[in-house]
Amino acid sequence: MNAPPTSPPKYHVLYVDDEEKALHYFRQMFEDEFIIHTATNAAEGYRILEAYGHQIGILLTDQRMPGESGVELMDRARRLHPNLVRILVTAFTDYQTAVKAVNEGRAYRYLHKPLDPEQLASVLRQGMEYYATLMERETLLTENAENIRSTLMADRVAGMGIMAEGLNHHLRNALTVVRAFIDLAPMKLMEEIEGRPPRDANFWVETQHQAQAQIERIQTLLNHLAHASHSRKLERKDSIHLGTLLEESISAYLAHFQERNIRVEYNVSPTLPALLVHGDRFRQLWRLLLIEEITHLHPGDYVRIRATMQRDATGQEQAVMVLTDNGAWGAQDRAANLFDPFFTRSRKPDDFGVNMMACYVTLHLHGGSIEAKRLEPQGLELTMRLPLDPNQNTQEADDFFQRATQHEERWRQREELAA
Repeated sequence: MNAPPTSPPKYHVLYVDDEEKALHYFRQMFEDEFIIHTATNAAEGYRILEAYGHQIGILLTDQRMPGESGVELMDRARRLHPNLVRILVTAFTDYQTAVKAVNEGRAYRYLHKPLDPEQLASVLRQGMEYYATLMERETLLTENAENIRSTLMADRVAGMGIMAEGLNHHLRNALTVVRAFIDLAPMKLMEEIEGRPPRDANFWVETQHQAQAQIERIQTLLNHLAHASHSRKLERKDSIHLGTLLEESISAYLAHFQERNIRVEYNVSPTLPALLVHGDRFRQLWRLLLIEEITHLHPGDYVRIRATMQRDATGQEQAVMVLTDNGAWGAQDRAANLFDPFFTRSRKPDDFGVNMMACYVTLHLHGGSIEAKRLEPQGLELTMRLPLDPNQNTQEADDFFQRATQHEERWRQREELAA
């Protein structure tokens, strides 16, 4: 056999065969080159595939075994992990079965018994190289998709900032005039009718209250937009214990959770130290998250929050905060849309749809990141990462700052040219 590569194996090999001697010899031949798993039947092999997931790069399986056949196992394995390299081992009498499996895409290739060690070693190395290439390609595609999503999000936030600035300037002035008119209208009406009481005083009172409520709603929306589109890195000078903050925040909304029969639980690891944050914005982050849950969830649903300290690939210490719920999604909803401006899971007309975008921006302006995952059959998982060192950023935060800064510079240049 050729000399095995010196680099440590990244992915594993699973060999399924009802002949235990064959499994023993296989392990002896290749355990120095690959991480080997063996199983004596398809059911046991499938359990190993489920347990190790994408760590297993090659499935080598005998065709004829008691119970499920090799081809049937490969069919199930393909549905579980489409990229898995599947190799069928057959006797010469099963030649047509093997050819059909390859032609139909069930198998990467087939080998005849008795196995030739040199040929088997060559096939395993080629298969492992092929699998590693597939996984690298998938990783790159995922990273590119995430980069595109982050870029689009930064674009949206920058655009929202411009829009919010314009709306605040123009609408607030108009709202001031409208509010003054509404406040003065009842008194002016009394003057017009020479001090006599109006025939339907309740009508005027209710109309005034409704108009004032709508003005408050518009002003609240403007405030939310202003916070959501803020694009300058926040100063992290306030020390906050997350457990204490969660207790206070949940207590503030406990009546709303109880009224809607929504269970809320939290668990903060005792090893998580106090966090240096921008106090106001970090508290607002959790208020917005809880409001989002109250708005979206239905009676009987739950919210669970857990927080731990972890290290990233570079050894940097991070607070990892995970919020999960079992709320329903729309059929066409995607997790990536959750942070889009004016997207709401609840579809309620009074839901502003900027709370989650504000949370996204707040985490990034802290040097952290937030990711959303849609759970099956229903539910949401939000993973928030915050470097413990205020001077460190996640890669996602660095990318966000860069895009936001570029947009601010372009907008400044545009204003200078217009002047």
